[in-house]
Amino acid sequence: MWSLTAAQREDVVQRLVASICALAHARGQEITAEVAEAVASGVEKKAYTAAEVAARTTTGSRPLAETTSNYARKLGELAIQAVKDGCQLEGAPVVGASGKVEHIDLHGSRDFLTAESTEALLAPMLAPESSVTKIRFSTKSFGRDAAAVAARAIGCVASILREADISDVIAGRPEDEALDALRVLSSALAGAPGLTVLNLSDNALGEKGVRACEAVLAGQAPIESLSLQNVGLSVHACRATAELLAGDKAGSLKRLQLFNNMSGDEGAAHIASLLARAPKLEDLRFASSRVGPAGGIALAKSLSAGHCLVKLDLSDNPLTSEVAAELAKALAHQPRLSILNLNDTSLGPDGVVTLCQGLLTSYGATDNKPAHQLTELGLALNEVDPAAAKAVAALVAAHAGTLRSLNLRENELADRGAVTIARALAAVKAPVTVDLVGNQIKRVGVVAVAKAVAPKASLELLALDENFISEEGMDELRSVMAAAGKAAALGPLDENMEEDDEEDDEDEDDGEDYGLGAALQRLGV
Repeated sequence: MWSLTAAQREDVVQRLVASICALAHARGQEITAEVAEAVASGVEKKAYTAAEVAARTTTGSRPLAETTSNYARKLGELAIQAVKDGCQLEGAPVVGASGKVEHIDLHGSRDFLTAESTEALLAPMLAPESSVTKIRFSTKSFGRDAAAVAARAIGCVASILREADISDVIAGRPEDEALDALRVLSSALAGAPGLTVLNLSDNALGEKGVRACEAVLAGQAPIESLSLQNVGLSVHACRATAELLAGDKAGSLKRLQLFNNMSGDEGAAHIASLLARAPKLEDLRFASSRVGPAGGIALAKSLSAGHCLVKLDLSDNPLTSEVAAELAKALAHQPRLSILNLNDTSLGPDGVVTLCQGLLTSYGATDNKPAHQLTELGLALNEVDPAAAKAVAALVAAHAGTLRSLNLRENELADRGAVTIARALAAVKAPVTVDLVGNQIKRVGVVAVAKAVAPKASLELLALDENFISEEGMDELRSVMAAAGKAAALGPLDENMEEDDEEDDEDEDDGEDYGLGAALQRLGV
């Protein structure tokens, strides 16, 4: 097994001191020898632990020369980063208004912790009468020994611990050691009766990892916020999650964050069964998880379990138009809904119309006033064409008093669709961001949108890049924004694709306007 003697390691530290002082001087920083030695000692410990872990593989041991090379490379990387960071030591506790340490945050460089380094980093938790209520261990890799110390520290504050972020805490560890570390940390957290926030994201969990966290997931803590983002949440892992949060356990859940997984329809069905037992749910993110029509419909139906939803993000899933009607039905009964992100969900123009029309129809029972008040609406990458733009515009107009952000990036609005959207935007009281990048819009459309939003003091960004704006149109666009004192709010136009044969296309075709005209008349626009 690879190792260095104490004398060899001390020699490395002294050599690092000289290097760190020289690097700091080159950057105009002057540090004392004592500070340099403290930083060098920390750097060497991190590099040595990383080399020790890297020397062990699931199939045996790495060659000694390779491990030594990795150790030297890590020393250099950490020393350079330490100087860039001003030679500040990581893991400084956060002192609250009471003057006591209330928050431990280890987030920073990716380090392999030992029992000794963990003891030092978590000293405020291990101290008598500790006041720590929130911990973040993210980016530090815990093996068995480090996890045991961390569990002891958690035990010292279990009675007052409220939030635990143990995302990204097993990187680079062999699978058996990583699972053992998760079990140890989970068991410790299960002893925190007031734990409401748990973040397990960015760990290579899969079903084995989820079940390794059984103690805290299935325990008595009233978890209100659970994050499982980028954890390999497969069908089986989704089923395990739903099983562990069994019965009334889901009753306290208010926030569920799932992102960048591979759940698919079947996995979404398992999560839907969990959400059906979560009537207090306020914030659901199930994005980039390969959820199709069947899974999307199951999720939409599960939302009827409660009426507390404030934020919904189903972006980057191939839901298709099949989900639109059920989703509109579910959202119509969410009076607190504020943020809706359906970007890149393959709704298509028909699905977008169905969704918007379903919501608009539901408003009829309340004198055309929405049950909810949207502040953010995302329908990017959904093939919204000029006809579908009328339905979107009608929905925008219905929320004119509250809407702050509209994202229709990379659709197919063209001039006619942009003019339609502009009519609704003119009624929006305080728009902050409007994104119409990549919509085949020409001069008429971009100028119409600019005239609609530029007079609004709230506007911070109007994004119109990757469209077909002529040089004349660019000049007119900039002129409109400058005249309103909003030149700085116009986003970059570096990727504009000018067309030589620009023609005005302002007239709208006949057909259903989904109540847009009547809504604008009521708003006095």
